[in-house]
Amino acid sequence: MKSNRICIIPLVVYVVLTSSALLAYADRLDDVRRDISGLRYDDAEAKLVDLARTAKGEDRQEALYLLAGLKRSVSEAQIIYQEVARIDESNRWGTLAQIELAKIEFAVGDYEEAFEILSEGGVCRQSQEACYFQGMSAVMLEEYDSARELLSKVKGGRFRPWAYLSLAEVETRSNNPDEACQRYRSMARSFISPTAMYRYGECLEKQGQIDDAAEVFGELLTTFQSTPEALLAAEKLSVLTREPEPPARQKARADSAAMTPLSTGYTLQFGAFNDRANAIKLAARLKRDLPGVRIDTDLLDFKEVHRVRFGYFRTRAEAVKSIEDVSKKVNEPCTVMTLP
Repeated sequence: MKSNRICIIPLVVYVVLTSSALLAYADRLDDVRRDISGLRYDDAEAKLVDLARTAKGEDRQEALYLLAGLKRSVSEAQIIYQEVARIDESNRWGTLAQIELAKIEFAVGDYEEAFEILSEGGVCRQSQEACYFQGMSAVMLEEYDSARELLSKVKGGRFRPWAYLSLAEVETRSNNPDEACQRYRSMARSFISPTAMYRYGECLEKQGQIDDAAEVFGELLTTFQSTPEALLAAEKLSVLTREPEPPARQKARADSAAMTPLSTGYTLQFGAFNDRANAIKLAARLKRDLPGVRIDTDLLDFKEVHRVRFGYFRTRAEAVKSIEDVSKKVNEPCTVMTLP
């Protein structure tokens, strides 16, 4: 009986101490998340460095993963994400690290490497975000059958609209305009994407259905006010509903348009990012003094780009006039950008 006590008591002590250590790490990670939410990035980074030195297993993975997200140096972030995946690529943090590594390669244009990272780890089976970026990598490699299969697996979440929109673009690239227009039509009817609505309107315009195209552009203006697509739609409407002009006047207007680039307006831009998290960080800081700051997201050559912007101006002169006041207010430089 005495020998049993000797064995059992140390085991109980070990379990209690281990549980306490796990709770301590959890509390410290919660503290770090509060720092990140409060934009106290330097404090968060210092705490994460300490946690990464002392924690083990998934706690260490989580600390390293969060630390990588705070790094401004891409190469530093890559090294840390690689370490997270090396510890265990099959769990949640290993999966997320592989996705981030693929996104970095995608952002710098190494689509083959991005595809391989996600393919070798079978990450698409665990994450729809992985399916999206692997599918987009396939698009850029012009492997359209693979792209269709991967993008079709994105069934929900914030990447679903982009995946469906990308599938329409794949059909356009594959010379299937009717299929592309059907996809744009489905998205336009659900009112979830101004880009899809605008492109569906263009489809109708190309098919000669001018009244229907004008109706779609009008709905876009009503549903997605103050977006770049709304400005484009307004320009389209002004052309589609214009009274027929005499041939001489049409030629004069065409010559004038050829000499003067058409723009639909201007905005002030603080930065453009492939990683939405970086755009959110900048926008969150600017919104303290500039509540009207927004993030415009679009696909540029099949890459998701997030632009931190402020204001809509009809003329360049109006935008330039606002630069000095806006920059002083937030202590951040900005430039005038022409809206498409």
